[in-house]
Amino acid sequence: VFTVDAKCAAKGVEIEGHVGTDNFQGGELAGQAMIKALGDKGGKVLVLDFRKAHSCVLRVGGFKKVIDAYNKGRETGKIIIVSELDGAGERTKGYQSTADALQAHEDLDAIFAINDPSALGAYTAIKEANRQDSIKIIGFDGQLDGKQAIKDGWIFADPIQHPDLMGREIVKLIVKYQAGEDFDQEILIPATLYDKA
Repeated sequence: VFTVDAKCAAKGVEIEGHVGTDNFQGGELAGQAMIKALGDKGGKVLVLDFRKAHSCVLRVGGFKKVIDAYNKGRETGKIIIVSELDGAGERTKGYQSTADALQAHEDLDAIFAINDPSALGAYTAIKEANRQDSIKIIGFDGQLDGKQAIKDGWIFADPIQHPDLMGREIVKLIVKYQAGEDFDQEILIPATLYDKA
């Protein structure tokens, strides 16, 4: 068995090879995009996570690493994560969690959502509250609707995955396996940042 994108986390299961996104590195890109989006003034951030998916936990981990490093030694202009709520990786839950956060934090400046559906749900809640001009969103994935939302200015940026590269790499692993050659059991493909430019 070979896996692509979502890594099997079940115990005692033997996987010959895996190709996926470097989700921690992608989270780091999201943190860098957040710093750029907020500028020197910093701000208060909501994280829409999805802890059931290990890939999403890694994304948040990479994001926090960059934000913590940015905040270190700063007196002003810090980026503060004021809440981490379950976005469930879907529009409806992303919308509901964001609507709750907007009531609890009237001075929210930005949102990091672990994928495009939860980011788009967040945008709907922000637009309903008429705060789309003051709250920046960083998503993740680079799905077609996510890329369109970036072009439209709804989402600031996305670290994007490369499923075409994953597909090619997994075929290479299977060919090596069938030929009895050695190969790396896990290949992680770096995400790249997609923004309006």
